[in-house]
Amino acid sequence: MTAPFRLYGAELSPYSVKVRSYLRFKGVAFDWLERNQQRQEEFQLYAKLPLMPVLVDANEVAMQDSTPMIEALEQQFPDPSIVPDDPALAFLAALIEDYADEWLNKAMFHYRWAYPENRQSAAARLVAMLYEDAPAPKDAEEAVKTRMFARLHHVGSSPATAPLIEASFARLLAILQRLLGDRAYLFGARPCLADFGLAGQLSQLNADPSPGAMIKAQAPAVSAWLARMNNPRAEGDFLSFAGLRGGLTELLREEIAATYLVWMAANFFAVAEDSQGVGVDIAGVKFVQKPQRYAAKAYSELRRKRALLADNADLAALLGETGCDALLQPLDAGEESSFPGGDGAEED
Repeated sequence: MTAPFRLYGAELSPYSVKVRSYLRFKGVAFDWLERNQQRQEEFQLYAKLPLMPVLVDANEVAMQDSTPMIEALEQQFPDPSIVPDDPALAFLAALIEDYADEWLNKAMFHYRWAYPENRQSAAARLVAMLYEDAPAPKDAEEAVKTRMFARLHHVGSSPATAPLIEASFARLLAILQRLLGDRAYLFGARPCLADFGLAGQLSQLNADPSPGAMIKAQAPAVSAWLARMNNPRAEGDFLSFAGLRGGLTELLREEIAATYLVWMAANFFAVAEDSQGVGVDIAGVKFVQKPQRYAAKAYSELRRKRALLADNADLAALLGETGCDALLQPLDAGEESSFPGGDGAEED
């Protein structure tokens, strides 16, 4: 019997793994179809953009972009819910998920393609997937390594920014190790949207030699959580805002406000002004990269969602004291709020 969904993706795609984990959590039947040479025509039939994943339903309707994909599926399959009843927590889950998609993705791409050992491992796995049982061209792995190394600038990875990216990753690991030390998932006993976003990126880092060794050595609770996120289950409910507030403060202040939202704001205005580059000071480092239109769209959406909760005193207090709200002000009437794009993945 044909499953109601087909998910075209790849083990080396954080956004594919993110959606696959979500579908498993929901108990929705789907066929996992790795994007390889044999399926390239089929993939292109459904893909508006050459990015993974692509989800096709029984009516041959295709969806791309993992976040709105999950949001649409959540309406169709509400139980077990990944959205906390508390609107403030629901917003924080969306904020952390976007941090994973748009900022943590930089660490994933940087570690994978900037370091020879990781580059070799990823290229070998990617070629094996692309050609499956067919013989690969002799220079296939070298071609992949050359191409992906040359794309590092797309995520802002360079010798100058490497210390910033790596310090951010190490800081996140330490924070998550503390948060996940006494609970199954980020917000309690079931995964929320943030879990899926973070696990998509961290599963890739865990699979690569050097960052994977860091995770295993420095963050055993994160390793255990990643194993759970491969096939997550609802083991109870979400904790309350009061119960989560203290633990989330460090993540919001040290990572989300200090790195990700600083970059997102600079990127948004660079896109709006049609600039050729984004240059912004983050923790004393000049972070430079090509503007990303999808990240600008995501930033607009976050600011829209934040404005909907303008009267939520609990959320305002937390976002204010951590520095997030200074970078999440509502859109001005003249600001652009719709930018074409897809997931922040840079691998396709």
